[in-house]
Amino acid sequence: MNALTVIYDYRESLRGRTRSKKDTTVELGPWLNLETNKRRLYNTRIFYIIKPNIDDVVKYGIGGLEGKSGAWGRLHQYILEYGYATELNPCTGVRLLYLAATVYNPSVETVNTAVYRKELACKQFFRDTAIEGRGFERILQSRLDELFKIVDSKSNKSWEDIESERRTSERLAQANITPEDKVIKIISHDTKGGKSQAKTKYKVQWNRPYILTEKKKDKDGVIVTTQKEAFETMEPANKIITYLDGSKQLEVYHILHPDAKFRD
Repeated sequence: MNALTVIYDYRESLRGRTRSKKDTTVELGPWLNLETNKRRLYNTRIFYIIKPNIDDVVKYGIGGLEGKSGAWGRLHQYILEYGYATELNPCTGVRLLYLAATVYNPSVETVNTAVYRKELACKQFFRDTAIEGRGFERILQSRLDELFKIVDSKSNKSWEDIESERRTSERLAQANITPEDKVIKIISHDTKGGKSQAKTKYKVQWNRPYILTEKKKDKDGVIVTTQKEAFETMEPANKIITYLDGSKQLEVYHILHPDAKFRD
C-alpha cells in the first residue's frame, strides 16, 4: 500500500488557538519556486486545496497522475492563471491551503489511487450544491470546514493506493484493442444492488467495432469459438479510463447522472 502523506496543511499552525485572524496559508507561487518543494513533488500524485485571492471560492483537485513533474506542473498552472500577489494588486495570486501526496506507482491505476478516490468523495458530497457553471471542484470558502471533514475522514477508505497487476487479458488480446482506440460516449450503466460489491459496468460506444469472442459447446460437446463485431460493450471504469477520451466521457456521464449510484 502507498499511503497518502500530508505535505502542507494550513490548519497545523492554528492548532490550540481559540481565536485568530492571522492568515496561515502560504502563497503558492513562491512555495512552488523553492527547490526543496520541487523535489518533494517530483514523481508524486497529489490532492490539493487552493484559494485564488480574487474571490471567496476554494478549489480542490488532483494532479501528477502520470508521475514525473506532473504534480508541480499542475499547481504551476494556477500561477499562470492567477499570477503572483503584489502589494499593488493583492487580488492576484493564489494561496495553498492543503496538499497531500503519494509516491507515483505505475502499477496503480488512476481510479485506484488515493488522490482520485479522495477527490471523488468530495465531488459526490458537493455534487448537488456546486457553484453553477464552475464545476464540482469549486465551492464557497464558507464551506471549507465541510470539505476538510471529507478530506480528513477515514471512512471513505481513500488514504492508500490499491495496487493491481497490469496485464493484457485474453479477451482484450482477442479483441485487438489498442491504446489508440477511443471511447465515443458512455450510454448507460449497471450497478448491482443489495449486498453486491461488484464494480459498476458501463455501456461504452467505441470508435470502431469491438470483436467479441465466445466459446460454447455444441450438441456433441465440442467447444466452438465464434466472433462477432459490436460497437457497444459493457466495461468497468478502470478499463474505460485507459483508452482515449475514456476519463473524459466517464466524468461527463457522472455529471449528467448526479443521483445515480456508482461503484468504481
